[in-house]
Amino acid sequence: MKLKIYFPADWHNADSPCHWALCDEADAVTQAGTGTLVTLPKSVAPVAIIPASRLSCVTVPMPPQARKRWESALPYVAEEYTITDPAENHVVPGAIQKDGKRALFIVDKQWLQDIVAACHKVGIALRHAIPEILLVDLPSSGWSMVWDGHHGFIRTGLFSGMALDRGNSETPPQSLVLSLNAAHPALPAHIQLHPVANSDRSHHGVPSWNGLPVALEPGKAWDWRTAPIPDNLLNLLWGALAPKARVGEWLQKLRPLALLLLAVLAIETIGANLQWALLSHEKRDITQTMEHTFRQAFGSDITVVNPALQMQRKIAEMRHNAGVPDESDFLPLLDQAAGPLSVLPTGSITAMHYEPGTLIIDVNPENVADLKALLQKFKDAGLDARSSETHNPTGAAEIRLTIQPGGRS
Repeated sequence: MKLKIYFPADWHNADSPCHWALCDEADAVTQAGTGTLVTLPKSVAPVAIIPASRLSCVTVPMPPQARKRWESALPYVAEEYTITDPAENHVVPGAIQKDGKRALFIVDKQWLQDIVAACHKVGIALRHAIPEILLVDLPSSGWSMVWDGHHGFIRTGLFSGMALDRGNSETPPQSLVLSLNAAHPALPAHIQLHPVANSDRSHHGVPSWNGLPVALEPGKAWDWRTAPIPDNLLNLLWGALAPKARVGEWLQKLRPLALLLLAVLAIETIGANLQWALLSHEKRDITQTMEHTFRQAFGSDITVVNPALQMQRKIAEMRHNAGVPDESDFLPLLDQAAGPLSVLPTGSITAMHYEPGTLIIDVNPENVADLKALLQKFKDAGLDARSSETHNPTGAAEIRLTIQPGGRS
């Protein structure tokens, strides 16, 4: 539910009555009345509506200052359009216009501060205060005018408008005449006139204002209670009066990004799982093929735990039985390692040890100019070589090379 609070121009403090309407999401009024702030129904989305008579709207070139300094500069930019001291004005920037200028909305700072403070005192979490001028629909090629028979306001653009002075059914407001003269030759095609609902003006037709350069066309009755409030409408609670951001609002802003990240994470997770499943299936097929090959070669009654290692050992055993050396034997392994080791200076090797399939060599680290290059030479020779740091019985540091067959890329 949305609580719309209309603060009349003569509102002074929390004891002053104001009009209110409780509306649903479609802006249909469910409750309405008049009373002080403390008597208003509670709502999670209260909105203050500021009457046109409390606002001034001007369009000016923007100062060269950065946006973060506008709050202090804008009252002085608007100074020539007001008769009050700049310090007494709360100036809010609107959207930039086609000519590069920007609309400024000017309201009495103390009056708006009193509204915020009074709402806070009675537990109304006011986060939006919007100009009544911007609530009325704007025709594509004209202006909109709200008129009660004596007073009203006019909207002349997306972010422009003004309150009108007194007039009657025969005499137009002088401010309307002056605005039309100032707009010449870019006059609106027409002015859509909205009578105020439940006012005397509702019972009369379009006033006969002779001499206006544009025609008046009848529009639907105006009622601020049912006027829709767009999410992106100008908020007068700006700068020092801006409400502190709530966690829910930040979450709402971050929701699209969070959904995008969740979608990316879900796709990445699904892709990784699919890849893992494919690799697992491929590994299982290869293992089964190796086991099948091993059993075909050496009999089906042999227990197979690691077919690759068992196949390697069986081949080495067959080589030995045939009197043929295997590449993992000491001499073939040493012969392969001799090439890479030949780059080391004489006396570099301090110890050598052989285990089945593994040649272990300790080297003086002072004689190894480039360990990475040495390991690459072993790899190029078809060997798998790893290095680690060790110490000899005297405590001196040495490099231990562990060399095995394999490793050719």
